[in-house]
Amino acid sequence: MTIFDANHAITAQAAYLQLLKSKGAATSLLTRRKHFLRNLITALESQTDKHITDSDAGYRYAVDYILHRFPDDQQVEIITTAREFYPFWTGDLKTIALLNAAEALSLAHPPIDLQGNLIEMFERLNADPWSQEVQPSLTLYIEQLAEQGADNAVRDVRERLLTLLLYIIRNTDETPMAYRAGVDAMLTLFSNEDSRRVFTDMAREFFYCWHGATRPDPLARAA
Repeated sequence: MTIFDANHAITAQAAYLQLLKSKGAATSLLTRRKHFLRNLITALESQTDKHITDSDAGYRYAVDYILHRFPDDQQVEIITTAREFYPFWTGDLKTIALLNAAEALSLAHPPIDLQGNLIEMFERLNADPWSQEVQPSLTLYIEQLAEQGADNAVRDVRERLLTLLLYIIRNTDETPMAYRAGVDAMLTLFSNEDSRRVFTDMAREFFYCWHGATRPDPLARAA
């Protein structure tokens, strides 16, 4: 979508909010998300000529452009909202249908344990006895990386970051929704888009080990 279409933007926003409402979203949640989407749509309009392209890079740029205008305690929800709204923005009816059928829209956030920046979170992780526990899914993933020829440095970085992901969702139910919420929370810890993209790709790979999936998750694109 290279040309901003105000009518399409309004329709997409209304469709997303209506679907949330039909799923039982609270009025307060709808109000917050409507406020964010208004800001996002304004950013998309203002950046059209510079950054909006046929890929999703321009959309991510617009999200990043406005993200830090919002309070820290809203940023996880903002990233979740941006991810869920994207298929409405692009008119991706197949993904919208999947989100609807799979009850995959976020109506409340699982108890994600995120307090502080990346360095502070690693300090908390290191000081917590939980960090000494074996995580079978992560062990399997790292073994698979080794079999594929990944060197020690690559495996170490991935193991460290994914351990932190598991740490911040340790108090949640083991559901794909909780996993996605954890990934969204982790994305707020990275200062640039490249780092967020690398982590997102990493988390998508690891999901299949974590979830014990034997076939691709139909919602992986929306994660």
